[in-house]
Amino acid sequence: MLIGFGIHCLIAIVSLFDQEYGFLFYFSGSVVFANLIGMALIKTKQEILGARIFLISSAFLVPIGLIGASGASKIIDAKKREKFTNSMNDSE
Repeated sequence: MLIGFGIHCLIAIVSLFDQEYGFLFYFSGSVVFANLIGMALIKTKQEILGARIFLISSAFLVPIGLIGASGASKIIDAKKREKFTNSMNDSE
């Protein structure tokens, strides 16, 4: 996820200084902002919501966004697996 976020930031910075396509900064900047919100939620123990926000915002930057999306989906899968194993242990 961090690699994807770094690439998203780089795209936003490059689009900011591009004379011809500078308007793309608003799009890529909003993706970076949503990524920041998602990562902040992950740090505040709301991992699934944060990972979903990161996943959805990364989808807008296909194909580069797939890097961040794969990291976010790993977090969601791990939380689902953890919840499932905890429910199996509780039922025993």
